[in-house]
Amino acid sequence: MSKMTIYKLAKQLNMTPSMISRAFSPNGKVSKEKRELILETAKKYDFVPNKMASRLSMKSIRIGIIINSSFTINAEKMIKGAELSYAELKDYKISYDVTLADISKDHTFDYKAVFEKYSAYDGIIVAGFSAEKYTEDLNKLYSKNNNLVQVQAINEEAEYLFASKHNEKLAAAIAAEFLYNCLKKSESKNILLYIGDEESLLHKRAKAAFEDACSNFGLKIIETISTKGSAEKLTDATRAAFDKHHGNIDGIYSTSGFSYPICELLDGKKADIAFVAFDTHEQIKNYLEKGVISATISQNLSLQMKYAFENLVKHIINDETPQKTIYTDVQLVMKSNMHLFD
Repeated sequence: MSKMTIYKLAKQLNMTPSMISRAFSPNGKVSKEKRELILETAKKYDFVPNKMASRLSMKSIRIGIIINSSFTINAEKMIKGAELSYAELKDYKISYDVTLADISKDHTFDYKAVFEKYSAYDGIIVAGFSAEKYTEDLNKLYSKNNNLVQVQAINEEAEYLFASKHNEKLAAAIAAEFLYNCLKKSESKNILLYIGDEESLLHKRAKAAFEDACSNFGLKIIETISTKGSAEKLTDATRAAFDKHHGNIDGIYSTSGFSYPICELLDGKKADIAFVAFDTHEQIKNYLEKGVISATISQNLSLQMKYAFENLVKHIINDETPQKTIYTDVQLVMKSNMHLFD
């Protein structure tokens, strides 16, 4: 039999979780009859309320989330993860506030003011502050509130409680091996590499890991292009690369989910190129369906934020210290299994 929880007990007795919690408090407002029923049933199933359960009748915990992203789809997935975690934890008196920003485009956005506001919250989650220029401000924020969590691209030079992310080195190794298997009978194994924010440690590591894996598999990286910037700039850079290499491009890997301009160009050219993309949003799925993309890497941004949210709450309530880095599974997604991914 699975372990009895406050939710299962509440459902069995047709009561609310907060009523179950009040029954275990001498001052909790619940009738004598209901208290006795709850305590007898709890004893029957060896149920003992933990600190999480005791939160049901206490002051709300506030979580502040700030997401700095130029890629709207990524921001939406992270918000979805927060919503999923909140739906599971809301009975523990949790509230949260989300601030979205694209600091690369909106230079007037005052993220420092948001940091200051959230410093008074019970916990803080940040995403998109991995560049070195944010280190000092993150450290100032941490000095005011140690319950600081990072999601996705991590600034490891800054102080933080824990991080939730994918393993970018594993993703790069998977991509290289897949491209090798696509091209192992080909005499030419020329690879075009696209990376996201060059200032981000995550993309730097992904690039280095992919270069190492390509060297091991005998793949040749002929050019590296940054996807940071506008779709127009990415399209122009891709056109220039194709003109420069005169069709001698056999494979592509992108460490960024921002790849639809590349896909549009490839679709127009009807080029026969093995292409490993990144993420599993609808644009990627459409090009997987059409065969423009051979495979893509799932990093599950929603789950990264969900892990961050729920482990931060558990730390605040139960003083549970999670591992320094929580990883989501990295998986290779193709047309045949893309329906299994969000």
